[in-house]
Amino acid sequence: MAACRNIAEQRLAPATRQRGVGLLVILIIAGVLGVVFVTTVISGAPDDARRDDATQVALARAKEALISYAVTYMNDHPNDVPGYLPCPDLGTPSSMREGAAAGTCGAAYTGPALGDNSMGRLPWYTLGIEPLRDGYGECLWYAVSSTYKNSPEPAMLNWDSIGRFRIMGPDGTTVLVGATTADLVVAVIVAPGPAFGSQVRATDATNAPSCGGNYTASNYLDTGPGSVNNAAPAASGQADFIQGARTNTFNDRLVYITVQDIWNAVVRRTDLQTQFRTMTQQVAFCIARYSSIGATSYRSLPWAVSQPQAGYTLATDYDDTDNTLFGRAPYNVDRSNNVNGFANDTLLASTAAGGRCATWSARDDKWWKHWKDHFFYGLSSRFEVVDAPPQSCAGSCLQVNSSGQYAGVVLFAGRANAGQNRISDAQKGNPANYLEGDNANGDSYYSSTGGSTFNDVVYCINPSSSMSPPVPGALPTTTPPPPPKFWVHQC
Repeated sequence: MAACRNIAEQRLAPATRQRGVGLLVILIIAGVLGVVFVTTVISGAPDDARRDDATQVALARAKEALISYAVTYMNDHPNDVPGYLPCPDLGTPSSMREGAAAGTCGAAYTGPALGDNSMGRLPWYTLGIEPLRDGYGECLWYAVSSTYKNSPEPAMLNWDSIGRFRIMGPDGTTVLVGATTADLVVAVIVAPGPAFGSQVRATDATNAPSCGGNYTASNYLDTGPGSVNNAAPAASGQADFIQGARTNTFNDRLVYITVQDIWNAVVRRTDLQTQFRTMTQQVAFCIARYSSIGATSYRSLPWAVSQPQAGYTLATDYDDTDNTLFGRAPYNVDRSNNVNGFANDTLLASTAAGGRCATWSARDDKWWKHWKDHFFYGLSSRFEVVDAPPQSCAGSCLQVNSSGQYAGVVLFAGRANAGQNRISDAQKGNPANYLEGDNANGDSYYSSTGGSTFNDVVYCINPSSSMSPPVPGALPTTTPPPPPKFWVHQC
């Protein structure tokens, strides 16, 4: 019986071993497949994360390059102001190299006319960088507000200029950024991600050998909830972009540039305050020279622009007003000239351009154009055009820091402090939204110093007839002899 049992066990053993080996093979295969499945599932998330990281790096690099362009614009354009952003790369004309900003992009912002916002590819060549790509290998897109694009340039660009774009949340209705006019965004940079649905990214007739594809925005950018279409923002006025979660029909990623992003960087230029002082001195000097065409004894100064005024964007908004002793500095002096019978109504322009100011330059033209709402002017009633000569203070002229006797003062308003709002025309018409303390009152008392937030620049028109400067650095309105009618100096 034992022998029979041994024979039976010997016969059964190979079959059992085969089944055991087969089971082991099945387990090994199942384990391999499991590892492959788990690896695939797990590695998908890190792969998406890596792509998102690459996208964010590209977007941040593009934002940095655009802000740098705005800060250094006056370096490459010596007669111009900082703050401009380039037009997008529009792919036209085809003779332009890829990555170059378009020479012009839509209608200009004039104040009355809102101008055109512009959407296209990021102008990487103009920015002096490589063609930046998102995590899916696609080059970036870019939109710029009509109020900040450099061609055609806006009627006025300074640190109070607003953007045109709102950033909407994933639902397409919640405003993330730009809920108020002051907070509207200046520019938007978009990473398109992979193609969806009917998007076709094949190369067409446009010349894009580096980035490839084409210049049709709808082939790259998506429409999110609320019908917010990143590919077709409103051309004029306010436009919306959506910043949403990735879905089966939306995968745009974006960053934006605010007014503060631009000007917080610009004000770090060490030469900016020097330029503001130089320009204030020049405006004061040209006003002080108004009397130069009169008789030797004639020392009248023109009237100021009354507040509020019809507008603040165009040069023609800055016409002097009868009997106005405080307001914006006048570009035209027609009312003052009517009293005197003088010709040549344009005060703040060079003689070569038909103006009255021999020292006015092309650079002055640009800085005045873009910062004209920041210049204020006050004059003593003893020196207005209706007074007969000889004009003199007689103890009743303007004072600065409770001292001196001045025929006039010219002030440049610094950046808005807390509580100062300068967006609407009504706000622009209130000097307290620009000037500090006594300077906003427009009476006989002014200040050139103050607390930690004081940022007005003040130049005095000094009626001293001395042959020597009344203070170091004062400029005579005429070269002695004869004695100057006025001296101009910082107070």
